Amino acid sequence: MLRSVLFLISGLVFIQFSFAQRRLTEATLHYTVETTQGDSATQALLQGVRYTCYIKGVNSRLELESPMGKESTLLLGKTGQAILMKDYGTQHYLTKMTATQWQQLNQVYEDATLKITTDTLRINGFLCNKALFQFRDGTSRAVWFTTLVVPIYREFQLFAKKVPGLLVQYETTLGNTAVIFKLKELNYNPVQVALFDVPEDGYRIIEWEQIEKSKGN
Repeated sequence: MLRSVLFLISGLVFIQFSFAQRRLTEATLHYTVETTQGDSATQALLQGVRYTCYIKGVNSRLELESPMGKESTLLLGKTGQAILMKDYGTQHYLTKMTATQWQQLNQVYEDATLKITTDTLRINGFLCNKALFQFRDGTSRAVWFTTLVVPIYREFQLFAKKVPGLLVQYETTLGNTAVIFKLKELNYNPVQVALFDVPEDGYRIIEWEQIEKSKGN
């Protein structure tokens, strides 16, 4: 009898959790970008920086905007292709990458180990769990994620795609500046299909091989 009662209780908890959890298939995510340093000049520079993720099915578009221009990354789920675009004033550059090239670019994240801790924190209304990524060079990086919203396709989370939920806050660097990306708004309105179109004109094509070659010089 006791076993039946425990089974019933655990079943009810699972049902409640399932209803509370939302599968993310289409949305726009707005992140703030803050510096972890106290330098006033750096803080002033980051005030104009915005990071937005557009998600539609297996496709995603990542946009990092600053007063100097905009960098966009298209991740096309069906082919695994990545499109990198840079728009700075009148200068427009585009690089197409295969799934293999994109994986090579992010291999350092693929090799990182993930440890989910027991720490919890509420960030901008999202109840989050803390996870630590340990890299082969000995460095680590903390991320906070919520399991109440679970993306069905997590490539847009880049190095944190192994996390079992939606990325809410994480540490990274812009150039030599340590920064924190923090989810400010999650909008479930439909996302325009045109955002995932690859431009045919107006961009100077930079081959991936050229970028790799320049790194070695």
